[in-house]
Amino acid sequence: MKKNWIVITGVALVLTSTISTSFAEVNPRSTRVSNPRAVQITMDDVVKKVSSENYNVYANALRVYQARENIQFARMNLLPKLNLWRIAGVAVDAVMGNYASALGLIGDIAPFLVPANWFRLEASKVLYNAEKEGYRALWANELMTAKALYVHLLLDQSLFDHIKQSEQELKDLLVIVESREMLGGAPQGASRDIEIRLLALQEDLRQLEVLIDEEESLLSYMMGFEASLVVKPALIPMPNFEAMQPLDYEDFVFRAVDTSPEIRQFDHFIAASDSVRKEVIYSFLGTSNMSRGVGGGIFDNIPIQDGIGFGAPASMRIVSAQKEILKTQRKGIEETLKRHLKLLVKQYNLDLESYANLKRRVELTVATNEQLYERLSLGQDVDMLELIEGSRNHIHADTSFFAIKYRFITNEDKLARLIFHGDYTKQPVVIESLKKKTPANGRNGS
Repeated sequence: MKKNWIVITGVALVLTSTISTSFAEVNPRSTRVSNPRAVQITMDDVVKKVSSENYNVYANALRVYQARENIQFARMNLLPKLNLWRIAGVAVDAVMGNYASALGLIGDIAPFLVPANWFRLEASKVLYNAEKEGYRALWANELMTAKALYVHLLLDQSLFDHIKQSEQELKDLLVIVESREMLGGAPQGASRDIEIRLLALQEDLRQLEVLIDEEESLLSYMMGFEASLVVKPALIPMPNFEAMQPLDYEDFVFRAVDTSPEIRQFDHFIAASDSVRKEVIYSFLGTSNMSRGVGGGIFDNIPIQDGIGFGAPASMRIVSAQKEILKTQRKGIEETLKRHLKLLVKQYNLDLESYANLKRRVELTVATNEQLYERLSLGQDVDMLELIEGSRNHIHADTSFFAIKYRFITNEDKLARLIFHGDYTKQPVVIESLKKKTPANGRNGS
């Protein structure tokens, strides 16, 4: 009997040593198998690659390029052009006594005399600016999402390693309890309860590993890497959480509204509606067949009569209604922006209040577990269910503590996105810069 107790005590001492080291800061993915096709990345890499290789950013850069070229197209359309079939048709109509078609020839010989063409050019310029703001908003959203995914990936990797260590603790504990069951020092069925908990923990590990693989794949896609490559994010420095101060909503709301590209985009749409209204007013001098550009679709359904008629007043009312719709949508975006900011500030401040409690909770669960295992190592009677509950409480406490620390980093970046600070002060690259190189994903400038 004495020999058996020596064995149990020795195992318990090994377990106590394992427990004491498990509370140290874990190294993400240290327990996961390395991939030969893995690419080590940093947060700076995310900013650069998303700005230049992201598929959505690239596609919208092309839309901005189209909008800019449409201005040049509209400007060139103000120059005279020669349509031989139109001239021949006018000559025939003149012989037949139909002189009305000669008025349409003005649009070819002197298109600059048609006011609607000038208003289309004016609208194209404004809509180009709207497209640029939309592009900037999309770039910022893609960048914010990628950076948040990077941080969340680090969190899940930290949790994976922590749960992996907890799994080893339960395995060691299972050996002790099985030995004590054989010696009558533990109630029958105690080892079964521990094994059930161990199997559940192993299932959590498998699910978490699948989640990490999905997050790595998504981040790789957002950075424009090939599907065969796997990104491995480097650790980021943790801020001094104790030195953080609560946020005040009023300190940020003005800047959030003032710098919002979404609001600026609608300001340009509203300004473009004035050009459309002028186009309707002067439609009796002819209409324009020039496109307003890729951003002009919101005005495509507005009817504009060609020549003198009685439909102009109705068209003007339609334009006014469209302008009012745009103003309402702008107001909705502004209110949505303010609410996002308010919720973000509230979440940040609540986390700040909870930080000290969660830190203390981790310390208490560590102390409880150390005390239980110390008693176990001394051969004292310890309730196995109490050990299981202590392990579960520590995992939950550490999980919450990990989550709140990484949430601080994510929320700070969300705030930077709302007020366009830090990485978001940079301008998204233009299409000419993207065409100068051949990205890793196989795009080129052709």
